[in-house]
Amino acid sequence: MNEKYTRADITKTISDAGIERANAGAIALAIVHSMADALTTGKVIELRGLGTLALRERKARTMHDPRTMAPVDVPARRVVFFKPSGQLKKAINSEGIVASM
Repeated sequence: MNEKYTRADITKTISDAGIERANAGAIALAIVHSMADALTTGKVIELRGLGTLALRERKARTMHDPRTMAPVDVPARRVVFFKPSGQLKKAINSEGIVASM
C-alpha cells in the first residue's frame, strides 16, 4: 500500500501518452520545478480533482527532549500543506479512480 510513485513514473505515464521519453522527462521535471518555485514564492497550487498545495506558517515554540526533558527551542518555519479534493477523497475511500479525474 505504501508503494512510491516517483518522477520516473510520471515520466513513463507522459511517454505512454505518445510523447518521446526524453521530452517526457523534461516535461515532468519542468512541472516539479515550477510547482516548487510557486510554493517558495508563496503561491497556492490548485490541481482540480487532486487537491491544493499551500504554505502554512508554524510558530516558534518550546518543546522538550523526550530523553532528558530539557527544553528545546524550535524556530518558526514554513511547511507545505496538502488539502485533498473531494474527488480524491471519494476515489481513495471507494478504492477506485474517479472517471472524471
